[in-house]
Amino acid sequence: MRRNTVKLLTHGGDMLELCHELRLPFVCWAIANQKSSFKRYEISSVYRRAIGHSPPNRYLQGDFDIIGGAAALTEAEILKVTMDIVTRFFHSESCDIHLNHGDLLDAIWSWAGIKAEHRQKVAELLSLMVSVSPQSSDRKLKWKVIRRQLLQELNLAEAVVNRLQTVALRFCGAADQALPRLRGALPADKPTRKALDELSDLFSYLRVWRIEKHAYIDALMPPTENYHRDLFFQVFLMKDNNHGSLVEGTLLAVGGRYDYLLHQMWDREYIGYAHRTNPPGAVGTSLALETIIQLSQIDFKPFRFETSTSFLVCSRGGGGLLVERMELVAELWEENIKAQFVPVPDPSLTEQYEYASEHDIKCLVIITDTGVSQTDFVKVRHLEVKKEKVVKREEVVKFLSGAIVSQFRDPSLWN
Repeated sequence: MRRNTVKLLTHGGDMLELCHELRLPFVCWAIANQKSSFKRYEISSVYRRAIGHSPPNRYLQGDFDIIGGAAALTEAEILKVTMDIVTRFFHSESCDIHLNHGDLLDAIWSWAGIKAEHRQKVAELLSLMVSVSPQSSDRKLKWKVIRRQLLQELNLAEAVVNRLQTVALRFCGAADQALPRLRGALPADKPTRKALDELSDLFSYLRVWRIEKHAYIDALMPPTENYHRDLFFQVFLMKDNNHGSLVEGTLLAVGGRYDYLLHQMWDREYIGYAHRTNPPGAVGTSLALETIIQLSQIDFKPFRFETSTSFLVCSRGGGGLLVERMELVAELWEENIKAQFVPVPDPSLTEQYEYASEHDIKCLVIITDTGVSQTDFVKVRHLEVKKEKVVKREEVVKFLSGAIVSQFRDPSLWN
């Protein structure tokens, strides 16, 4: 956690530690306040050690985190937020999402025969090819160099390296090809099945939000942080060289689940408590904002988000209507309307009301199974004004936009 922390000595002899990352202080705060469902973002500078005696390097970073919710679903929301930000600056076609899972990587180490004492060095070498797209010719060229280093520098057996080559060239790439191959090759133990199921669920959610096209399974990609033990990702900006072939991508964002970190710290905080609560899961993204702004070729105009009204998209019946909730939330986000949904597949109406109360959300947009299948209407309910109205599904964005302007106080809204 503190491998590159910048430490300074003050004139008074005190040790001063500069901010290395934004997540750890947030986790400490969330544990102290026993947060089981929470979202936050933060933009601040982080510091890294420079080479030699140079002053420390400062970078502008943006973090977004979600505590609570279903694992693959909140990971999908984190990726949606990441891509919404990145694609404000770059064309979506030039951005690649590389995905992996800690349990899947462990299964591959065992399947390939990589001993525990070699895994760190092997991971460092394999990380050199993460910045190019799986199944690309550039990745295959990089693999040839890495293969030679694995054999000559680490003295790995050729049979072991051949298995890694199988993973690199056959088990990475588009999910519909990579996942069946991984299921067929790896032992069907519980952690491996869970990892592949979570990756499969994640891709199904990314399809709903239409960001799966440039998302790839990168089964040999190591995590950038040791607390990413489940789903994790890296987002790259890919550029063509003058000859039309891809060159190495530039890293724009990293993230993933950090349940491991949260649970360890939670247990230490509440050790000895007779009635301590079970810790929630957590997922986050860290964006290299300085890099994004420097590489962007668009005119960046600061956007001020004025509205304070937030909506909760709910379901009643229909097995949770998860796809419908995700689609409507995405539409509202597209129009810069603040909206959330309870990040579990099938929440009860009571759970959704409790979520609204906990997050101080006063307005609900309720989708019902009959509304979807027969009339294509939704119900807008304001808990504070104590009014509700049935609205056509295709007009809900227009209705909410108008309601925000009047702060839901215009009587004609509810006629």
